[in-house]
Amino acid sequence: MKILISSDSFKGSLSSKEVGEALKAGILNKNQEINVEVVSVADGGEGSLTAINESLQGEEIKQFVKDPFWRTTTASYLKKGKTAYIEMAAASGLHLIKESQRNPEFTTSYGTGQQIKHAVKNGVDEVYLFVGGTATNDGGIGMAQTLGYKFLDEAGESVLTIGEGLSQIKKIVPPEEKLDFKLKIVVDVNNPLYGPNGAAHIFAAQKGADEATIERLDNGLRNLSEIIKRDLGKDVSQLAGGGAAGGVGAGMSAFFDAEILPGTETIMDIIGFDEKLTDVDLVITGEGKLDHQTLSGKLIAGICKKTKSPVIAVCGINELSEKESEALGLKKVFSLVNDKVSKSEAIENAKSLLTEIGEEIVLDLA
Repeated sequence: MKILISSDSFKGSLSSKEVGEALKAGILNKNQEINVEVVSVADGGEGSLTAINESLQGEEIKQFVKDPFWRTTTASYLKKGKTAYIEMAAASGLHLIKESQRNPEFTTSYGTGQQIKHAVKNGVDEVYLFVGGTATNDGGIGMAQTLGYKFLDEAGESVLTIGEGLSQIKKIVPPEEKLDFKLKIVVDVNNPLYGPNGAAHIFAAQKGADEATIERLDNGLRNLSEIIKRDLGKDVSQLAGGGAAGGVGAGMSAFFDAEILPGTETIMDIIGFDEKLTDVDLVITGEGKLDHQTLSGKLIAGICKKTKSPVIAVCGINELSEKESEALGLKKVFSLVNDKVSKSEAIENAKSLLTEIGEEIVLDLA
C-alpha cells in the first residue's frame, strides 16, 4: 500500500514536514509494510520556499537588504536554473517588527525589490514571488523604486515609498531601462486593491493599523490606482488578487506586467505534485484549522480536486460539518482538539497526537 502525506503547516505549531513525519511515524508503528511518502506543500504564504525546496533542491542565495523599517537585515531566496523563488516575508515580513511598533503607514517593500534586483542581475529571467505574511501596505511602490521607478509628489520631489506616501503620489516615472524578467505573483487571496474588500480594509488591521489609518491607506491605494491609470495606461482597480500583500499584486501588475497566480495550484505545479500522486492508495492532508476558508479553495480543496484516491484530513481544529467535509471530498477528518484535548494541549503535544492519529488511520484501514 502507498500513502502520500501532504499537509500545510500548523501555524504556530509545526511545519508541513513536521506534520508529515509525525503522521508517518504513527503509520509505520502499526505497519512497516506501508510505503509512506511525505511531500511538503503550502498555499503560497509563509513556508512556501521550504516546501518548494524539499522537491527542487535549489541554491539558497543570501544578501543584505532593508527590512520594512529600512533597517539592514539578511534575507535569502532560492535559485534553480534561471528561475528565482522569493518569499516576500523574508525581507518585508510582519515577523521582522515588534508588535508594539507595527504600522503599515510607515513600512516599505523596498527590501523585497532588492532581492528581485539581485536575482535578475544574477542571471534569473523568471521570478516567483510568494506574498503572504507581509508588514506592508505600500502597493508595491517600495519594490518598484528599487527596480527603477520614480514616484513624485506635487512639487516633483520623490515620495517616501511607504504606505503613507501613496496619497502623495502625483506622477509615476518608469525606469529608462526596465530590467528584463517575468514576474509571477503567487497569492492565496482574491481581494482587489482598494474598497471594502481591498488590501487596507481586510488586511491592514493585522499589520497594526487602526480605523483611521485604514481609511488613509485605502484612499492612498485608490490614488495610486488613478495615477497608474493616467500615467501607465493600466486599470488595476478591480484586479482579482490585486490587494494581496498590501496591494503588491496590483502594483507589480502595473509596473512589471506581473501575472497573478493562485498559491496552492502554483506550488503543486512547481513541485510536480501530479506525478507524486501516481499509484497512491490514500492521501493524508491537513492544515491548522478546517473552516469555511478551506471550502473556498485553500490547500485541502486543491488536493481533493487533484486526486482520485480517498483523502483523509488532519487538523488542529475542525469547524466543518460532516456534510461539508464530504462535499469537499474528504473521507474522514481527525482533529487534535476534541472533548478530551484543549487547544493549548493540542499545540503543546501536536507531534505525539499526530503520531497517535497515524496509528489510528492504519487501524481504520485494517
